[in-house]
Formats: sequence, C-alpha cells, structure tokens
Amino acid sequence: MVRQARSEATRRKIVDSAVDLINEIGYPAAGLGDIIERAELTKGALYYHFDSKEALATAIIEEGAESIIGTFRGAARSSSPTMENVIHGSFVVTDVLGNDRVARAGARLLRTFGGFNPAAKRTLQILVDELVNGIEAATTEGDLRPTVNAQATGASIVAGMLGAELLSSTLADGADLRAGFTRMWELALPAIVTDGSLNYYREFLARQALRQNSAQ
Repeated sequence: MVRQARSEATRRKIVDSAVDLINEIGYPAAGLGDIIERAELTKGALYYHFDSKEALATAIIEEGAESIIGTFRGAARSSSPTMENVIHGSFVVTDVLGNDRVARAGARLLRTFGGFNPAAKRTLQILVDELVNGIEAATTEGDLRPTVNAQATGASIVAGMLGAELLSSTLADGADLRAGFTRMWELALPAIVTDGSLNYYREFLARQALRQNSAQ
C-alpha cells in the first residue's frame, strides 16, 4: 500500500511538472529532460510511468478531458431549456480552461495533436457530440431555427471555446477569455436562434457574461 501510494505520488509529480512546462513554454519546447529536472526525479522514474513524451501528453489530455467534459455535462443537466444549458455549459468550460491548469494544458495538447493522437481525437469528438445533442434538442424545443446544421454548429462552438483560450493566452496573457467567448456567441445567436427567442437569449447571454465576470 505504501509503495503504491509512493508510485502514485511520483506519477502525479511527473504530470504536474509536465503540465506546468506545457503551460509555460509549450509542448514542443518541453523536453523530457526539462520535465525530469522540474519534477526532481530520475529518468528511470519517468520511464517507469510513461514510455514516451507522447504517452505523458496522452495522460494529460485524458485528465483534462475528464474535467472539461465532466464540467459541461454537469452544467447541462439542469431542467432549464436546452439552449440555456448549452450556453451556460460552454461558459463553464471556458472558466475551467482559464483556471484549471491541467485542463488548460490538455486543451493546448488537443491543438498540438489534433487527429494524430487517439485521445485528442476522442476528446474533441465527445465534446462536439455533446454540443450536437444539445443543439438538436434545442431545435426540437423550438428555440433554434429548423435550418440549423447541428453538426456544424456544435463543432463551431467547440472551436470557439478552444479558440478563445488560444487568443486569450497568446494575446492577452490569459485575460479576456470570457469576453472573447461572449463575442463569439453574440455573432452566433442571430444565425441560429429563432426570431421569437432571440431577444431572450441575448439577455440570457448578457447575464452569463456578467455572472462569469463577477466570479473573476
């Protein structure tokens, strides 16, 4: 039991060190030697848990995915109209990307690997599917236009979340993440929401943006 706890603590130290370096200098620049040095461990200790740098990246992607997808699903379980849940859930995810360092590193690795890493591809597909299901349900409820392409809209929202994090971390030093994502929704709502529901969801979006900003 003690040995297992020590092994888990070592693995955690490796992952945390890799996460910090990825967030600081990016995955390509974060060498295994740098990770070993940051973790203050031996090369053998690292290779005991991860046989390659990509294996370590995969572990970070999977852990980040649990946080991102779990957060969205939790926010979307409300009995509110589905479109409210979609908007609220997407904002909660951007909050996680801004504040959870593992989720943030995982999102950066999603962009790095794309379709070349099974875990990255799986994570993106699950997230898109969650959004697509929400868009389809909101269309059935009458809040979205019947001509809305659920697949394209779901993919665009995911791209908006990840893109907002990219621009925020690159151009604003981590600030302005929610504001950037709010602007994406301001552009999207008139294209997908029915005329009868548009004013309501504009007001709902404004409340979401205000609520998130107040939490900062």
